[in-house]
Amino acid sequence: MTAQTDLIPLSAAQAQAWKDRVLPEPEAIAEGTWAIPVPIPDNPLRYTYSYLLAADDGVAVIDPGWDGEERLQALLDGLAGAGFAPADIIGIVVTHYHRDHLGLVPALLSLNPDAWLALHPHDIEAVEAFRTRSNRADAAQLQAAAMDLGLPADRLKELAGVFRANARSAGRTVFAFDWPSGMLQVEDEMLLPIPGRRIRVLWTPGHTFGHIALLDEETGTFFSGDHVLPSISPNIGLDVTAIGHSLGDYLGSLERMRALPQDVAVAPAHGYRFEGLQIRADQLTAHHGQRLDELRARAQATDDHTVYSMCRGMQWARGFDGLDGFQLYAALMETAAHMHYLDMPVPSMGQTRD
Repeated sequence: MTAQTDLIPLSAAQAQAWKDRVLPEPEAIAEGTWAIPVPIPDNPLRYTYSYLLAADDGVAVIDPGWDGEERLQALLDGLAGAGFAPADIIGIVVTHYHRDHLGLVPALLSLNPDAWLALHPHDIEAVEAFRTRSNRADAAQLQAAAMDLGLPADRLKELAGVFRANARSAGRTVFAFDWPSGMLQVEDEMLLPIPGRRIRVLWTPGHTFGHIALLDEETGTFFSGDHVLPSISPNIGLDVTAIGHSLGDYLGSLERMRALPQDVAVAPAHGYRFEGLQIRADQLTAHHGQRLDELRARAQATDDHTVYSMCRGMQWARGFDGLDGFQLYAALMETAAHMHYLDMPVPSMGQTRD
């Protein structure tokens, strides 16, 4: 039998919608399981898949999506289409703290305060660190952080603007809400308290230090969050408190994927469902190997080893000159994470967790 060498899309509708850059329809993906696309405003990812898991006593929600009335309505419409109301939500599990996953948590909890919220403790720490940094940041500190990265003078203002925008978002609902009394801090290998389901938590650090994926042991569905996506590589380095070891964490998490069943159905947060988890893990590992080779070559080609200079020597989908604003910041953080992995000198960038 010929070995599988590429990914197999498991939803033609999802794959076509991703290709056409349009919002797909909600879809039942397994017994008692639905994928609900929740739009992301002004973002090339376009939407996050929120997943619904029917339970004996209601429904659990994975990654509600970006906050806002339009996004909430999309999720509620999907919930109703699956036969549920907000009062039926028994719990919410978030794969990681980024806004396109965590954003609607406060809105759902306001509709049903009795629901539990599950998040890895490392990502709870990251939210608290984000709040603290944002509250104390001033213009001088923001400019100093940009200078540490080696930005030329004409780009300092641009990146400082990104820092300020991040700080402002900490004051919005997504990061300002109080943790609920029904807070569940998940750990690796634990089963979520969803009656009638066996949903196991797998700690997959890298994209964030507290990133988790979820394995439905009965349907053979792997909810990968942003850990493994079918056509793009998740950013490594945005979780600056763990940037010094984030790439090593990520490569280790990819290696762990080899132990999962070969025919597991991957249900990612973005893109489309597919089969070929181990193949995709190999592709992503090779991608980061190429990134490291680009850095080594750049280090030999120039005496300027700042993060900005190193970033210029790496291959980016839109080209380095096409990076601006947040995309530039994300590329710089990805570069810094790879530089840490190679033990190159890198500014601390607020790293606090070893």
